[in-house]
Amino acid sequence: MKKLFLAVFSLCLCINIAAENVACLNLGKESFNEKEFAHAEEVFKDCLKQNPSDINVLLSLGGTQIVLGKFNEASPHLLRARQLMLTNKSLSHFAYVNSLLGDIAMRKPDIKEAALYYDAALRVQPANINSLVGKGITEEKSGRINEAVSLYRRALAVDFTNIVARERLIALEPDILNDEELLLSMKERNIADPAASSFNEQEKALLSKMLTAEKNKAMDWLSGKYGGKIPKGFIVERDGGKIYARKMLTLLGYEDLINHLSAEAKQFFLDRKILPGDIFKLKNFDGKPVFDDKGILTDEGMDVYTKGLNGIIAYVKPGELLPSTIAEIDALATRYKKQGYSEISTPEFLWLMRHTQCSEETLLKDVNVKVINISAAIKRIFVVSDEKKAFCSNPFLCILPYYYISEERKNKAESNVPVYSCLFGECSVELKLCLKDGTLASKATLEKLVREFKK
Repeated sequence: MKKLFLAVFSLCLCINIAAENVACLNLGKESFNEKEFAHAEEVFKDCLKQNPSDINVLLSLGGTQIVLGKFNEASPHLLRARQLMLTNKSLSHFAYVNSLLGDIAMRKPDIKEAALYYDAALRVQPANINSLVGKGITEEKSGRINEAVSLYRRALAVDFTNIVARERLIALEPDILNDEELLLSMKERNIADPAASSFNEQEKALLSKMLTAEKNKAMDWLSGKYGGKIPKGFIVERDGGKIYARKMLTLLGYEDLINHLSAEAKQFFLDRKILPGDIFKLKNFDGKPVFDDKGILTDEGMDVYTKGLNGIIAYVKPGELLPSTIAEIDALATRYKKQGYSEISTPEFLWLMRHTQCSEETLLKDVNVKVINISAAIKRIFVVSDEKKAFCSNPFLCILPYYYISEERKNKAESNVPVYSCLFGECSVELKLCLKDGTLASKATLEKLVREFKK
């Protein structure tokens, strides 16, 4: 989008202007074209002082401020230019200014306001590519996928090299592809035979998995695994040599990717002291196996492994049972509360992990946090709030999460913007319960945390 804006903006600087402002605007234009945007802004500000109602100056200043990321400052100048256009009935750059105002609204974000501006631009200039893409994004974010796809395709009809429109369409695959496009993609990737005239649901499901892998940077992962050079046959390129060339996984590349990830996942679980014989018996919280009978990660297993890399336990070991009824869950929760625990919400638990840097594994194993895993998406979490009742090998350490959450709740009650920077009297560098790898911090740091909390 930025490249597109620069091109359009350069054209807008070439419009006819009042004679007395020619020198000033040309100076600003030269700075802009040299990418000296800060200097261009100052020049355009001087031009505006000379003529506060010059639409060209207002557009130039507002556009430059958008490039500088000064969206709040750009908005009044663009709105003023828009109003002058309506008053003077001079709409030659009406699509341009509305398109920019739509971009600003998107950053608030105010999707409805952005859509109104993009619509206004498209009414006077149906081929305004920035507005076509922008309106497409508002439709996509509003859940109107078919409308979004139509707008992205209209944008490509105007400029087939537009990368943003292409990337948005790719992100929506395979759902937006018709049968002919699906079959073509399967043939390119060697999922389907080159002579095939149709495909089955299994092949379609495989294509969907490969597309998901690509969206998750599979090609970058393979490149790193093979020292920057992906083996021949692992990827195929569509529209090679063109600016919008697209690299895609082949079946061979995808199978290699999954085999490598499966091997890494096995080692991941071994490192967490899970017995080799138990690894292939792991299940997610919905009872689905993490590995198939060939030792390859299942779709559910891929989710479990990804969460594990982010410090979140999402698996059940053999012999571990999940509560299966509401009565069992409530009974377990009541037991935890009698043992000196208090319940916190899932968002609070996620905040706790981010703020302390601790992984879920560390919080459960070393800090006595209790989690009732109800399903893949639902948990009930408990932290020690009374160390005298709870059994802890290090009583003060196990109550630290409760202190963190209590401080967070207090900050939220006092202000809509929580302040954490001086939580432990360390305003410059705040102490963390855990290291960046998710494990507990050094003994000296933990002792300092204890002293701070005791003050």
